[in-house]
Amino acid sequence: MKIKLKHSNMTDQQLIDEGYKVGKKSFEYLTEQIYGSFDFKNVHKAMKATNWNWSLGVDEYGNPQMGIPSLDNIRNLAHSLLKEVYEAGKGQISTGGFRAGWDDGELYLQFTFEEASTPGHTS
Repeated sequence: MKIKLKHSNMTDQQLIDEGYKVGKKSFEYLTEQIYGSFDFKNVHKAMKATNWNWSLGVDEYGNPQMGIPSLDNIRNLAHSLLKEVYEAGKGQISTGGFRAGWDDGELYLQFTFEEASTPGHTS
């Protein structure tokens, strides 16, 4: 009797992604894990509640356009940051409240509200 193993028809990359083989997990696998647990809708909700604006490009006259980004814009920025740090294979990058990083073979994504000021600054 022959027993067929689940992973016998998997590619080398699939074996790595599933933990059967040592190597760098694929970008697609890692981002699927992140997107499954990261709540982009909450980020968008927080941005709307705080009127957090991003630069959205320029109009036909060259004037800067600011506004609360759409959910798609938020996801696209996060994706591009994750892709950039994945391809670098180390470090972190941040913009627009997001921080994407590569640490010990794992990709991560954070969204934070931060405030910093010099001593003596008053709002």
